[in-house]
Amino acid sequence: MLLRFRVANHRSIRDEQTFSLIATPRRGEPRAAKPLRVVGVYGANASGKSNVLAALDWMIKAIKLSHTRWEPAEGVPRQPFKLSPTGPGTPSFFEVDFLHEGVRHSYGFEADDRQIIGEWLNTYPSGRPKKLFERDGAAEFSFGRSLTGELQRIRKLTRPNSLYLSCAASNNHPVLGAVHASLTQRVSFVQQDHKDQERRLLLAKYLLGDPAFTVVLNTLLRAADLGVEGAEVIEAPDETKFKEFAEQDPEFASHPEFEAAFRAIHAKVVLRRSSSEVRLSLDEESAGTRAWLSLIGQAMLTLRGRGVLVADEIDSSLHPLLSSTLIRMFKDSAINRHGSQLVFASHDTTLLGSLLEEEILARDEVWFTEKDDAGATSLYSLAEFHPRRDENIERGYLQGRYGAVPYLSFERIREILMEGIEQPR
Repeated sequence: MLLRFRVANHRSIRDEQTFSLIATPRRGEPRAAKPLRVVGVYGANASGKSNVLAALDWMIKAIKLSHTRWEPAEGVPRQPFKLSPTGPGTPSFFEVDFLHEGVRHSYGFEADDRQIIGEWLNTYPSGRPKKLFERDGAAEFSFGRSLTGELQRIRKLTRPNSLYLSCAASNNHPVLGAVHASLTQRVSFVQQDHKDQERRLLLAKYLLGDPAFTVVLNTLLRAADLGVEGAEVIEAPDETKFKEFAEQDPEFASHPEFEAAFRAIHAKVVLRRSSSEVRLSLDEESAGTRAWLSLIGQAMLTLRGRGVLVADEIDSSLHPLLSSTLIRMFKDSAINRHGSQLVFASHDTTLLGSLLEEEILARDEVWFTEKDDAGATSLYSLAEFHPRRDENIERGYLQGRYGAVPYLSFERIREILMEGIEQPR
């Protein structure tokens, strides 16, 4: 589980920003670090809320791919703040605090365009920091006494532009490999673009092949009141395409599992409508139906595996009641038995209020982004404003009480249009 994320000099984030996923203790409660299960980020268009999630995504991908995918001679493919002359020359900074095997860990690194200039991993088994390793510059390393294994061999294999944690996982270090897996295998990202949705629909198709998942997915489809009775996978083999592929790569086609894999990939998901026996393919369904099916499959895997689901524009093509249902799934301890987390960005202000007289998001579960005159993003929590328990958060946000909303003067827009549009004669 994630506890805190810090970032500086990435896209619109110029100065260091801290994103906390730890619950704010209520009056009389102990100040224990209790992870939040849901956190939402709000802000005006182009305020940087997506960049906060993208920064976490970039960090996770760097941990996963820097040793195996980054070209040795091409430096670090970072994305520094470009709206000031110092941005490209200033290092980028990333740090995440998380729970691994029930113990708090803190991992981070700094990088410029050429190389990693700092990297560290600490653990807190008894509340105090305990160093596992630290890197100062591209090649200077120090290791804690508790960390054993082929540390020096891995150090020699670590390139200036790759992360030691990435290299250690690639070389099967048992301790660092497990930490690496906690970050790279349990955190998944949802982008609202066609390619990513197709990936998630492919995942849903895979899950529909499992009878246990099929029951739950179909129940959630019916409960969404989309007019869909259920989904199923049907084989739709194109024999001509199958033969063409086999002729192009006969060696691959000779594999005993080739035909089964080919047919599974080319199988189709069809949905049964409640009012008809006719089955429609996903391509014939509405954007809302496709969005819901693609999200609930990813959410089910996250809930099942003690993971973190990071979703940009969670409200895209979804009715507010569906978005709120997804949030409530993660907040419900009976459903979310492993404490999985949902982190999302949204414009849907109804989630800030009460739907069906039930609070969706608590004060410490809401964060805002805002840009200053220089185009730099700042990130802050609703809890910093200490709103009253009975305060209408949705109305206050739209009125600009907490910032993070665009300033629009309709009167000024009206004046411009009246002056600029030629009046009919």
